[in-house]
Parts: sequence; C-alpha cells; structure tokens
Amino acid sequence: MNNRPNKLILLTILCVVFLFVESGLSLISGEHGNRPIQDRGWPAGTVELANLASRLGYWEGPPFGGGEYHFLYRSKNTEEFNKALKIFADINAPSIELYVHNGPEYSFWLKDDKERLEKEDNRVDWTFLVWVPGNWDRLYNSPRSYMLSSEQPNFRKPVAAPRVDVYIGGGGAIVWEKVKVPESVKVIDNRPGSVSPKFAGSGLVRGKVFDITTGEPIAGAEVVLAKLLEDRRNWKEVLAGKTNEQGICQIAKIASGYYEVRIRAEGYVPRKQGSYNNKQPEYHKFEVGLARPSYVKGVVTDVNGKPIEGVKVSATNVIGTNGFGYPCVADKSAITGREGRFEIDSLPKGLMSIRCRGKSLHLKNSIFEQYPIPSDEIRLTMTGTGIIRGKIVGKDGKVPSGEVHIHIRSPGEQIGKWSGSRRCEADGSFEFMGVPPGEYLIGTDFERVIEGDGTSAKLISVEAGKTYHVEIVHVGR
Repeated sequence: MNNRPNKLILLTILCVVFLFVESGLSLISGEHGNRPIQDRGWPAGTVELANLASRLGYWEGPPFGGGEYHFLYRSKNTEEFNKALKIFADINAPSIELYVHNGPEYSFWLKDDKERLEKEDNRVDWTFLVWVPGNWDRLYNSPRSYMLSSEQPNFRKPVAAPRVDVYIGGGGAIVWEKVKVPESVKVIDNRPGSVSPKFAGSGLVRGKVFDITTGEPIAGAEVVLAKLLEDRRNWKEVLAGKTNEQGICQIAKIASGYYEVRIRAEGYVPRKQGSYNNKQPEYHKFEVGLARPSYVKGVVTDVNGKPIEGVKVSATNVIGTNGFGYPCVADKSAITGREGRFEIDSLPKGLMSIRCRGKSLHLKNSIFEQYPIPSDEIRLTMTGTGIIRGKIVGKDGKVPSGEVHIHIRSPGEQIGKWSGSRRCEADGSFEFMGVPPGEYLIGTDFERVIEGDGTSAKLISVEAGKTYHVEIVHVGR
C-alpha cells in the first residue's frame, strides 16, 4: 500500500513550518459543479449523497491536514431536499445530525473574486459535511497533535458525525414546516425563534458555567461577547451577562456579527468558550468548565548554562485536568530577568507546551515536551542561530518567471525539527533567519526536499552566528 500522501500530511502537520501565502484559499482544494467524486474513505453511504445532481461544488479542508469535506447544494423545492434526507439517513455512522439555521447562506467557494459574496449565484440551500476518520484522528487524536490543535474545539473528541446544515428563509427554496426528518436523524435547531418567538430576529446565547474540578455550577460568572471588528484582526467586548445560582446565563437581542465567547469568574482562570457566528440570527448553546489559577516557574540558559535575560516565554496549547484544551483569554507569557528566571501566573492546573522567543535564539528543548502545571523549576536551553540568504535561478542561470517557493528541511527524521517555506521575491532572492545549527536540505521542490533528494536540493551546514549565501537551481515539474 502506498502511504506516501499520508506521510507527507503528517510531516507537514508536525514539522515547525513557517509558511508565507497570499490566501488561505490556496491551501484548500475542491471543485465547482457536480462531477462524480469517488469514495475518500468516508462512512458507507456518503458517496450517494455527495454525488446528488443538485450539488453546486465541494471543498476540502482544513489546511495542513485535510479530510473535512464540505458539499454545497441548491434544491428546487422541499420535496427534493426530503429525498436527500432519506439518503442522508442511510449513512452508516454512530449518529447523523441535521442543523437548522436562518438563511440566506452564501458560500465563499462559489464566489467570483470580482463579485461580492452576497450574490444569488453563491447562495446555497443546504450543505453536507463529512470527515475522513483517519484525517480527524491524525489532527486531533494523535498523541502529538496537541502541539497544533489543543485549543481547537475538536481536540481529543470522537470523529464528528456526518451533518447536514439547512438554511431556512432568505429566498431559499426549502420550507421547514414541510421537511420530513427521518427518525434516525438528530435535529439541532439553531434558530433563536425555535426557542421562543420572542427571540426571533436577533441572536441568542445560553450557557452553563461550572467548576472543572468539582462539577458544581458557578454563580456570578461573567459571559462576555467580544465582536470581531472590521479590520478582521481585533476584538471588542460589547455584551455581557452573569450566571445565576444554577450557573446559567442568557444573552438575547444580539446584533449581527462574528463573536468570541469569553468566560470569567472571580477566583478562576478566564477562558475562551469558542466562536459564535451570528451573521444570521443564531442560537448558541454551551457548557464550559473553569479552573482555579496555578503557575509555572523556571529558568532559561544558553548551552553553557549561562542565564539569558530578555527572552519571552509563553505557555501554549494549555490542557486542563479533564484532558481537553483550555484556551486562555489573555497572553500567558513572561520575560526572563537578569538571572534568566521567569514566572507565568493564572494558568489552569494541567499541562502545557512552551514557546520561547529571543533575538537570534532557538529553543533546544523538544517542541513535543509537555510541562505540568504547576511547576517550580522548568529548565529551558536556547542556542544561537544562523541566517541563510540566497537566490533562485533556472538551469539557464536566469531568474525563473512566475511564483516560486523555497523550502528548507533537515535530512532524515524531520518530525519535531525546525523547517521553513516561503515565496521568493520577484528577483529570485529569499532569506531564512533564526535557523538553528544543523544540516539542512534547501530547494524549490517541496516533496523532493521532504524525501531528502540530494539531486534536487542543496545541503547546507549551519553554525550559530553565521550568515550563508547560496544559489539554488529551480527544479520545475
């Protein structure tokens, strides 16, 4: 059996990669139209639903892992959707789910870059999402997957159930009152009006907050909605509510927007609950646990044991005592003092990874190492780094036309080692800074570099504090 694709996926996920791309869409694959798609390892019965004539297209995500397939459909009427639900009900999975939303819904995948998203040609009536189980487990259930995804909502969870999301209203063809849901399909109605007519027309959030250790409800906890601003980078806290004696909080009449749900309570570590997309009026329901605060302390030295001042030490991929990710609201970091010592407070008891940032320095400790919380004496070692500058040329000695990417990897075992990828400049130049000491293969063919093909990549030995100038011959395919 050829496992080369899986090997490449795993290496891409687990290597420390610095990738520069112009758009996340360049990391997503798929097609427009309804050309038949073959089974990709989905639950039995998936292909029949995926290949319906009403399909407008499909796309696969997430980047650096894949296996999450999104199929997009537009129905002529409710009867056609009911026929699709019968096929959906026959999928062989432990559970299958139908989510109901307010419409209209527009797909970015169908969008013409020259046109606005909210265009009739981009509208979908319903979507179908299904995972390839192997991809899910590599991303979220691998023993080392915490380094990438411990704050992801899917972390350490069973493979997600196949699901259909249907969008009611907004000019769509499906009338919910006429939908016939098979008995085997679980319905989750996310329309606020389904809770009560008084909530229709605006967003609704209901949540329960409890102590992660005792399981007891927390009264007086604050549930905060932070709205994503127009710059698509910053958040502003705009709404808040407090839990009652049962630990329950409700926030109604929420304006359209994309939100982050944050939870705070006196004597507990604040955390993010998750995202809340209220583009159309949406009902968001959750339960979340809070942990009491703890700490970690330690020291950062060079390879000779000399303390290093001014290094930023950050707690990342924090995991609570329940084994799931605990995404903290604020940055959990500290700067080392004159004696190289650091202390990070207000962390939940559990486990964490560490990231260190210092000018021209690289952390020697394994990126897979987990540190217990609390800890009193974490010892971290940093080494100096080098710089690689170079230029890409073709076999004719001229700068290649078009977009060219350059890749750098250690030969042999690569998992957990430093690596990098970036786009070359128009004149063929490139630069990698902060390269740890060691040997590296560098070239323009990603797969050949990964596989250690010395005929298509140049071998460079890097020492701390040195700058290297190289010329790389571009190998096209």
